[in-house]
Amino acid sequence: MSDERVPELEMREAALPDGARMVIAVKPGLSQDEVDLLAARLWQEAPDPGE
Repeated sequence: MSDERVPELEMREAALPDGARMVIAVKPGLSQDEVDLLAARLWQEAPDPGE
């Protein structure tokens, strides 16, 4: 077994720029603004499902 530790995460709900909501895994202790910003970055970088 590896000595590497898996970072502790928690599931948080986040608001996306288009008004949708999603649940993402983040480090404990992040503010809701930070969670929403991280979700917006992921949303922006995701490929368009129509492509």
